[in-house]
Amino acid sequence: MKDIRNNDFNLILDQYKNMIHYHIHRMRIRDPHDEFLQEGIMALFLAWTGYDESKGDFNAYANRTIRFRLIDHLRKIIREQEKTDLIINEAHTKELIQQELDLLEKQEFWKRVKHTLTDKQWKWVYWYIIHGYAVKEIAAIERTTEDAVKNWGKEVKRKLRDSAFIKDCRK
Repeated sequence: MKDIRNNDFNLILDQYKNMIHYHIHRMRIRDPHDEFLQEGIMALFLAWTGYDESKGDFNAYANRTIRFRLIDHLRKIIREQEKTDLIINEAHTKELIQQELDLLEKQEFWKRVKHTLTDKQWKWVYWYIIHGYAVKEIAAIERTTEDAVKNWGKEVKRKLRDSAFIKDCRK
């Protein structure tokens, strides 16, 4: 029996390249950047350098080496993707928790503002500040005059300017 290592590796590669493609195709791997092809070539090279002819046929040995190397590489990529997904999910979870905390903080702030104001003043804050309606629109919604709505706004500004918790929020 002839020692396979006596052959040039390029001849071996030409002979077994289809086997590499076969395994890539059989595993249904999309390989647009030939990453798996390179792994297969490396596996073939390792099989070629590590082959012991007393252990059996080179064809079977190369077949197993290529297949298992591709499987290992696929598992490695899957593990890396799982780690990336975990990091993304963790970051997303932290972001959601922060959004919830911010929302609770805002709700607490608006509750304190509401308790400081009269009902009509709160309506001005609700429609003008929170929802962005114009004075004319608020007057139509509340069935009152524009001057009345403007006066609510003046009173709100005066009260909140002097309010202790608003001063604390600015710090």
